[in-house]
Amino acid sequence: MINTPLETYEICGREIFVKREDLQGDGEKLPRWGKIQAIKNYIHNNVDKTKPLTTLSVDGSWSGWVVSSICNDLDIEHIYSFPNSKKFNKNILDDVVSLYPNIKLNPIKPNMVSIMYNGLKGKCNKNGTQIIPYGFEHEDFFSVFEDSIKEYNHFDNLIVSSGSGISLIGLTRGFVKRKSQRVISVCVSSENTINKRLKKYNLSNVEVYKSKYDFSDRMDDYITPFPTNQFWDRKGWKWLEENIKTIKGSILFWNLGGEYEY
Repeated sequence: MINTPLETYEICGREIFVKREDLQGDGEKLPRWGKIQAIKNYIHNNVDKTKPLTTLSVDGSWSGWVVSSICNDLDIEHIYSFPNSKKFNKNILDDVVSLYPNIKLNPIKPNMVSIMYNGLKGKCNKNGTQIIPYGFEHEDFFSVFEDSIKEYNHFDNLIVSSGSGISLIGLTRGFVKRKSQRVISVCVSSENTINKRLKKYNLSNVEVYKSKYDFSDRMDDYITPFPTNQFWDRKGWKWLEENIKTIKGSILFWNLGGEYEY
């Protein structure tokens, strides 16, 4: 696992520490994304290398790219499933196929993510194809985030964006060690969804705020002092700028992704 740097920036004269997990990938063979090692661990520990594997990768997601790379290294047959929609930028498919020509593409009828995933899972159960859990919800995925943040759990506040809330679970486990600590998550899904998942894993000290920017809003006119993902992290940094006065103590911003270029 790459030991990414911890950098410092300022908001309103306050020092903000930023963990640059976007630097886990090189942007060429792998995306600039802080979930790479967690996905590797999940596949190494849970996937039968003799059977095909698929994952649902929607617009804005690097999951299909990362899984394609790992499966290529492990000689696993990978089926890249994606919504066959005009909203899905298929340029990412061209780039991934050029890197890993042995993958198979599986366009599926577009719908809500949960409906697409459940339909795909049903087909996989019938034909013997393995499927990645939605959002990589698994202990082997959580543990990488839990371990990676432990050396930084002396901070008073952790700021991290969330979609499914899966990465948030591992980060919260590794970060919260005293009652006074706060984890603040700016979500692009729904507060209810994230809070239900936190309750499922019996996690506290987490405050969830819905971003006022829609997931699909890439915020192209808003510039951050370091590369951020338009769908998640950029919205978290914007929230922090607007709410910095409400936060007391030291602040760690966990930057999970660089810019999505599709």
